Amino acid sequence: MAIDWNEGVPLDTIETEPAFCVFYAGAKAGKTTLASEFPSPLYVRTGKGERAPAGVTMKSFGISESYQDVIDQADWFLNMKHDRKTYILDSADGLEQHIFAEVCRKNKVASIEDIPYGKGFGQAAEIWHEFVAKMLELKAAGYYVVILSHVKAKTVPGVTTDSYPRYMPNLRDDAVGIIVDAADLIGFLHQRVSIRKEDVGFKKTNTRGEGGGDILIAVQERPGFISGNRYDIEKPTLPFKRGEGFKVLDHYFQRNALAPVADNDNDPELEAEAA
Repeated sequence: MAIDWNEGVPLDTIETEPAFCVFYAGAKAGKTTLASEFPSPLYVRTGKGERAPAGVTMKSFGISESYQDVIDQADWFLNMKHDRKTYILDSADGLEQHIFAEVCRKNKVASIEDIPYGKGFGQAAEIWHEFVAKMLELKAAGYYVVILSHVKAKTVPGVTTDSYPRYMPNLRDDAVGIIVDAADLIGFLHQRVSIRKEDVGFKKTNTRGEGGGDILIAVQERPGFISGNRYDIEKPTLPFKRGEGFKVLDHYFQRNALAPVADNDNDPELEAEAA
């Protein structure tokens, strides 16, 4: 895309394109259900284990058996006439395996680790950049992009503290950085948990987590997990209730797209729903 000089007058950087979202969570936490609430989705599956839960129906071309299958469906979005508005990839960790297979195919090896000096993983990172560029092309064309991933915990070094565990998408670190840097919103779905300590005698206590099953979407970065957003969402977490997830998020998507006006008041009804 060429620079728009606009006769020498810089333009305001107002984001009006649909959101590029990454959601990750443990198994059966609701990430696919949340994604299905985005407008008119196309469900791009990377394996048999990725499928919509009961009661959720989405359009799909079936299981993608290669990296090229995933890209072909993005190109279908861009080049064909259709009524779809959201590209959902389920899942990023499944795509990573397709990317590794693509690297092996190009190098004619059985395993990516057979490529000397770790160069295979460098080639995989290049393909991840290619994939993200395609997703940004979808976004620029007016489509929502939703990438789903499972979760992993990794011990990371503290800057001024001891090492500690951190939750993140279940990908190699370089792939996590590539997709997270490009995304507009990274949401970590998790249960609301409270910690209960029980005295078991002999100066010992047992600690256990308790919760009612409420699901939260973390949208602000914290030491314990990766998340964040470009929408100036004031709350660190947003509630996820089936059927209302996209509505809560879209309040912030639409607010961000508005031209800045000093006396622009937020919709109190939507603010209450997002609380």
